Amino acid sequence: MTWIALVVLVFGLTHPACAESASAESHSVDFANHLLRSGRLIGDPGGARSTLERLGFDLQLFYNEYLSGKPSGDGANRDGVFGHSGSYDFLARIDLESLSGWRGADVLLQVKGQYDRSLNADVGALSDPIDDADFDEGIYIDQLWFQQSLFDGRLRARVGFSEQQTVFDRNEYANSEDRQFLSTYLDNNGVVPLPNGLGAMLLAVPAPWLEVALGAGDADNLPRHAGFDTFFDEIDSLTGYLEFRFRDPLSAFDLPGNYRFGVFVDGRRLSNFRTGSRGRGHVGAYVSFDQLVWRERVDRPEGLGLFARAGYADRDVNRVSWFWSVGFESIGALPSRDRDVFGLGVYQAIGSKVYRDAINPDFDHETGIEFYYAIQAFGWLVVTPDIQYIFDPGARGVNPDALVGTLRFRVTF
Repeated sequence: MTWIALVVLVFGLTHPACAESASAESHSVDFANHLLRSGRLIGDPGGARSTLERLGFDLQLFYNEYLSGKPSGDGANRDGVFGHSGSYDFLARIDLESLSGWRGADVLLQVKGQYDRSLNADVGALSDPIDDADFDEGIYIDQLWFQQSLFDGRLRARVGFSEQQTVFDRNEYANSEDRQFLSTYLDNNGVVPLPNGLGAMLLAVPAPWLEVALGAGDADNLPRHAGFDTFFDEIDSLTGYLEFRFRDPLSAFDLPGNYRFGVFVDGRRLSNFRTGSRGRGHVGAYVSFDQLVWRERVDRPEGLGLFARAGYADRDVNRVSWFWSVGFESIGALPSRDRDVFGLGVYQAIGSKVYRDAINPDFDHETGIEFYYAIQAFGWLVVTPDIQYIFDPGARGVNPDALVGTLRFRVTF
């Protein structure tokens, strides 16, 4: 955690409050008050952030550090093993209406970096227990897209390089490895292909209770590549989505919720387990919901929300053909800890019968349980102990059950 100490030291030496302080004592008080009260570690130095926001620039920077241990399990390493990984996200949202008068237009740039695979390979699971520990890459563009809103936001068109999961298969309580569950299979539906790459999306709100999302993304794009050589090659190499989102069925009780139904056409070239032939255009479907079922007061964040997902992908070409997950998130469950978040989720990835009959008779299903408790230490720092237990990692009856513990530090700059 030396990088946090370094940032705090630099901030302490450069913050305007320090120059205006008449004494070391008042400087210490100002700095301590900032650390205790601010939602961002560096705050608004010299008013620069506020000035940029008035111009239409919304800048955000986050860092996540993961310290993980696997006391039991097998995978690539049957011994107890310790791992660590880290990632950062820089997001620049540019409101072109504020900047230039272009009504309803905005641009998003997201730059990321991450390092180390941590202990993902040592567990041997179908999904990554640490979702953000995918690879080593110091800096790359994760999203860069333009969006035009029309009819007071009821219709939005987006084009560019984007994450499909920011539009499709979203979930209020299970959709962010940075803030919520760490496992890939609790961040997203395990059978829905959600590539990063060039794509186009259309989002319509025909009624206050209904949102329709239609989109297509490059199925062949390689990670951290622009994808111009693959997006325009074949029309059937695009993965297409259609999703209906029904909003706030319990709005009369001030309990927001979302219920989604989606279908997709997978543009990846996949091999048929029966014949060995390769083809594209395999159809799947998914459903999900997130629903706040209780909260202490309308103007307070404390409450309890439930979520669930289920999905099916073509069993002739996908090892995992069925998937489900359920869980909940509770905010302020403990007295005097109104901003802490407690989450519990369970998933199961179920193997294709066709794959089992034709390729591997031992391939069955993998089940995982994850618990986390996000402690709001300061407005800018969240410390999250996380525990996962994975039954039959890899779904082949080869790896023993794995226990994984992680301590996540999230800093908002």
